[in-house]
Amino acid sequence: MTTTPEFNPVFVHASMRSGSTYFFDVLRRQKTLLCFNEAITDGRNDYSRFRSARKRDVERVRTLQKWDVNHHFLDRADFDEFVDAWDAIKDLCPDFPEFQDYFPPKGMLSAELTAYLSALMAHARSQDKRPAFCEVSSRGRAGALRGAFGGFHVAQYRDPLSQFGSFIRGLIEGGTWTFLATPLMELGGEHSLCRLVPEAWRPPSLPWRAANRAQFWASNVRHFAIVASPRPQTIEKVFRWHLFSWVLSNLAAMSYSDMALDIDRLHDRADYRATVIADLARGIDVTPDFDDLRKFDRYYQFESFDMTIVCGQVVSAIRAALRDGRLDEALRSLGIQPPTIPAATAVEILLVKIGDSLDSMAASSDRRFIRAKEWQAIAEKNRRIWFKPGVRWFAQHVYSLAAPVVRVARRAGISV
Repeated sequence: MTTTPEFNPVFVHASMRSGSTYFFDVLRRQKTLLCFNEAITDGRNDYSRFRSARKRDVERVRTLQKWDVNHHFLDRADFDEFVDAWDAIKDLCPDFPEFQDYFPPKGMLSAELTAYLSALMAHARSQDKRPAFCEVSSRGRAGALRGAFGGFHVAQYRDPLSQFGSFIRGLIEGGTWTFLATPLMELGGEHSLCRLVPEAWRPPSLPWRAANRAQFWASNVRHFAIVASPRPQTIEKVFRWHLFSWVLSNLAAMSYSDMALDIDRLHDRADYRATVIADLARGIDVTPDFDDLRKFDRYYQFESFDMTIVCGQVVSAIRAALRDGRLDEALRSLGIQPPTIPAATAVEILLVKIGDSLDSMAASSDRRFIRAKEWQAIAEKNRRIWFKPGVRWFAQHVYSLAAPVVRVARRAGISV
């Protein structure tokens, strides 16, 4: 399928636990837009089983969640738009698109991802709607997406320390390692932007194996096992990886976007909110309503390391890469067109945000202090048996045999 700028899509480049689902819901309310939430995500390729699930009301779906994800603003499932579009896109939906070529080589989107997103855009246009995508796996691809489709792009970000606290809350209350492992997955490639992380702090580079679902599962679990270590020094590494990923991925998105959106300032400052609304009205021809926006400060401090010191290390590394030109060169390689925002401008915005985040944490009266033994207990409680290499190998090979049977049973309406 040939892509052209005629689709004129809207892209919101965000990250997990950054308010992206809220922003999706705000855009979804606009009659001129057809919004897709997290299209670049594994699991979009089996939507036949959701056709019956959508009949259940949202409140019942919420009761099945292991923890409160604070998506109370949704009045219907966030996958409804995919179910409606499924017949038009099912043959084009790629497997496992999140982290393969997260920072695209030579700034080019893969043919498979291009065809899939084009089909979604064509479906939206067939409904006389402008397509809009709210993504948590697109920040590294913002330049490639802009080059392929044009459109209006928004880089959305949140207070990085509070966001990390939301990752920790997801583990404590929901037992999920996904949020803490995602920065490792984003930074684990060989792109020059990943190489900006000083070698002493660089995450291990684990090649993705995704020839089938079993291999993809094993690759995910291998990343989870690294961040799930109960050793005190591990949580320091995980926080540092989060902060490097927060800066570098947001720089990749901001450099190729038309506007940057600070979700915290959107809540706190009426003048900033008015500016954002005016910019969006000019860019996407709608006037969004943010009156129901809520803010959740999630600050955790750890006995085993000083978060202020780690923030200083990350800031110094980014400033050094900016000074010697490596950062600008890496960012320019992410698109076939020039960046929309200079690297120095984007860096200043994000590094000031890190300083503001430290100040907000210091001023917070409800930040939680976690001692080393408490963290060890949290990590050990939430470790899974398949984190062990031998068990993971066995489960991977059993999975490859059992998964096709499970999927067929699900499609037939059999509970498995």
